[in-house]
Amino acid sequence: MTTKIRTVRVEEFEDFMRYIERAFGHSVDFFQRFGPHIYKPTPEVCAWGYVVEENGKIVSHVGVYPIEVVTAGVSLRIGGIGGVSTAVEARGKGYMTQLLHHAIDEMRAQGYPASWLGGDRQRYNSFGWEVAALSYHLIFSERSLGRANVTPATIEEVRPWEAAAHIARLMPLPDCHAYRPDLETQLHRQDLRVWVTDDGYAMAHGQDRDHANLIELASASGKEAEMIRAIIAWNHGEGATWELSAWDETRLARVMPYAAYWKTGFSNMYRVNDLTAVLRAALPRFERRAAGLRDFAVTLGIREHDRTQATTITARDGAVQIEAGRLAERYVELDPIVATRLVFGGPAIPETPHLSPGLLALLPVPVYVPQLDHV
Repeated sequence: MTTKIRTVRVEEFEDFMRYIERAFGHSVDFFQRFGPHIYKPTPEVCAWGYVVEENGKIVSHVGVYPIEVVTAGVSLRIGGIGGVSTAVEARGKGYMTQLLHHAIDEMRAQGYPASWLGGDRQRYNSFGWEVAALSYHLIFSERSLGRANVTPATIEEVRPWEAAAHIARLMPLPDCHAYRPDLETQLHRQDLRVWVTDDGYAMAHGQDRDHANLIELASASGKEAEMIRAIIAWNHGEGATWELSAWDETRLARVMPYAAYWKTGFSNMYRVNDLTAVLRAALPRFERRAAGLRDFAVTLGIREHDRTQATTITARDGAVQIEAGRLAERYVELDPIVATRLVFGGPAIPETPHLSPGLLALLPVPVYVPQLDHV
């Protein structure tokens, strides 16, 4: 038996699609309908798929899809992990472990400081992914909006891809947004609905009329509540749900008074691939927060399966420096799961008492992957 890890080839794209559909038990063309911008037979896109070939046949796959987000002013290039699968007949041979470690190495080599995925926490904890990045699930009802005397906006539902130019112009407005180089293709996603106003747009996923699942909304004039009430009326429905990042503070403050109910959670799982690069991306934010902090210097180490990466954070007279390497006397070593909780804001960690209060005042680093960009 011969095996090797390689990327998907354009000439085998249809065979690859049939493999991944069978591995997940999904219908023919499911993945191309789900993510038309990340499953298509071009050299660039096929190179995002890493596979194990066994005796000339694809038997396992991990996709690393480029996502670039801006969250509260912090821009991060993220490797989105998707399509994680192994053929039924090839399971139990360790192929998935090999591919995930390979994907982590490739993300580092290609300049993805962080990674995102959705899936089973216990499974992916073993490879350093952990739940992080607080989000709010706001639930609006016709009653809650009506009691606040919200006047419905004038909206029109359109085919999503026909609104590509309108969306492209407005989508950078919110504090949390993504860059989308192939937006028009992305808007062909299955069961995506789009409504537009003169200065805004809204997206929903699914066909539930009673309760719309809003996944993205932008309004240059700040009339999100008016748009939500109009969408509920358009659907002859009773309510709508909208997930917002906790870092989307301006809009949260604006729409929270109209919510009938809200709850918090985390926006799936993240991983720190390159600690130094992640912290440097947030440096302008750190320096704004560092004013008035007591000077400190600490080295954080992330202990992984094949290496320990170390980054030194120094704050002095309100200025912050981020340097690769173990350069401070104070050293705290973390495993990748704990590091993600600390860096991106997740559940509490036992190492907190050993960390500088100044460092805790700087963290976490803002990050959020919008739902349209899930892979």
